[in-house]
Amino acid sequence: MGYKVVFTDHSLYGFADVGSIHMNKVLQFTLADVSQAICVSHTGKENTVLRSGLPPEKVFVIPNAGDIAMFRPAPEKLSQDEIVIVVISRLVYRKAADLLVEVIPEVRRLFPNVHFIIGGDGPKRVRLEEMREKNSLQDRVEMLVLVGSLNKISIFVADFLPGLFVGVFFVKAKL
Repeated sequence: MGYKVVFTDHSLYGFADVGSIHMNKVLQFTLADVSQAICVSHTGKENTVLRSGLPPEKVFVIPNAGDIAMFRPAPEKLSQDEIVIVVISRLVYRKAADLLVEVIPEVRRLFPNVHFIIGGDGPKRVRLEEMREKNSLQDRVEMLVLVGSLNKISIFVADFLPGLFVGVFFVKAKL
């Protein structure tokens, strides 16, 4: 038909299971005449090139971004006695919410002065709340649906790097 087509890929897919193999064949067929493709990370580009068969020179990276000007250190000096880790993400498997369920109790065991603030919602929120109850961490793991003031942050973990399961955006690390 002569139309220029640009495909934008935001996801990472596998190669080994039957569903992925089938989807990759569909992707190769549907992208046969694509002019160019855009991915949100270099990992995503590599994944798209491998799955689609597109030449790498037709695939470009335009990363998602966070506006660091929106995040300023607290005007008062933060306590050296506490480390605050903030996680803002959809609470789904793809964003490693399951990993948080496993990691938080271990981090708390190793670093008793860590306080977690988790902002987000999704199907894995229940598992996080269950972990918090099971490990009696209600006072050390704060669950927010809407994130308000972020002026107590030592480490800020956000969904800015889609090529990774969870992106990390450091505001002030005191480890």
